[in-house]
Amino acid sequence: MIYLHKFLPLIVSPLGLVCLLLLIGLWWRQIKWIALALVFLLIFSLPLTSFLIWKSLEAEHPYKPVRALKNHQAVVVLSGMLDGFKAEEEWVTQWNDTDRFFAGLQVLEAGKAELIIFTRGKIPWMELPPEGERLKALAIQMGVDSDRILLTEIVENTADEAQAVLELTKTHGISSVILVTSSFHLPRAHLLFNQAGVVHEAYPADFKFLYRPYDWLSFLPNAEAFFWTSSGIREYIGRLYYWIRTSF
Repeated sequence: MIYLHKFLPLIVSPLGLVCLLLLIGLWWRQIKWIALALVFLLIFSLPLTSFLIWKSLEAEHPYKPVRALKNHQAVVVLSGMLDGFKAEEEWVTQWNDTDRFFAGLQVLEAGKAELIIFTRGKIPWMELPPEGERLKALAIQMGVDSDRILLTEIVENTADEAQAVLELTKTHGISSVILVTSSFHLPRAHLLFNQAGVVHEAYPADFKFLYRPYDWLSFLPNAEAFFWTSSGIREYIGRLYYWIRTSF
């Protein structure tokens, strides 16, 4: 299923749309389709476009201080932060984002939860160890007692994480949790954890654009903006997919 999730969004992505318009223009030999493709390419490459998309993605879950959280038995940190590679017979961990991890530790330090749960996220085509196992080792290095750390079974996506956390809470008698993930990811995670029946309070982290100001560079197209526009649209596609799946 994860392979389907990776390939389907390409069909309606900015890159997919631009390529489709170019192919139509070349096939029919009509310049208007090629011109339209270039117009869309320009729009998708504007930082202003990516800003608007990402600010809307994150607006539902703005920053809140840890002191505003209620007390729960555990804090759940969803996967999606680590990368890495194997060199000289050892695995080297590299960070994509650190915010979720440190937000989870901050919840523990503030006394808002007694346990921390890491999900053992693993992409099937990558040989890296499950993410939760690496996060557990890092947390122990930072002084967290290993008895306070729980790991789920291996999971591939957010839907799997919700079900795995549910099973873990049943096993350990945990009635409610604090759910930590990126602000843009929380609406989708919230939907899936609600469907799974996991009682939780959301705690957003990893803000990309919500608090970033506009400036004159926002009107100059670049490849990075095209990447962020594509990523934002992909997140909206993911939300729509799971909304349809959970509604019918």
